[in-house]
Amino acid sequence: MKQAIIVVGFAVLIMLVSLTLLSVESKSDRQDELDKVVSAAVKQTVKESQIEEQTNINSDKEMIAQFIQNMCTSIKSDGDLQIEIMGVDYKEGMLDVMVTEKFLYPNGKQGKITSRKCAISQ
Repeated sequence: MKQAIIVVGFAVLIMLVSLTLLSVESKSDRQDELDKVVSAAVKQTVKESQIEEQTNINSDKEMIAQFIQNMCTSIKSDGDLQIEIMGVDYKEGMLDVMVTEKFLYPNGKQGKITSRKCAISQ
């Protein structure tokens, strides 16, 4: 009987440690993905806005729409995204955004990560 209680105790302890490690790893993986996706989408959008005689981006709103499209097609995680445009100028090729992702940990709690990126055409 004593051994059964010890085995159950160890099983519960191992499960708690596994969930904790999974939560920490989940947040860092999501942060890495968000940083890479936002950075790539900002760079690509600024680059596209400065192409001679392009027809996709002819206003600040179109530049924002292009950024959102570039970002949403690249991200793989399943969190809720909130995009704040801090600054935009399609003529000069400048875009500054802050993206916040809300997600659920395996234990049901809500997590939140943020990435802010800015790019200016050279």
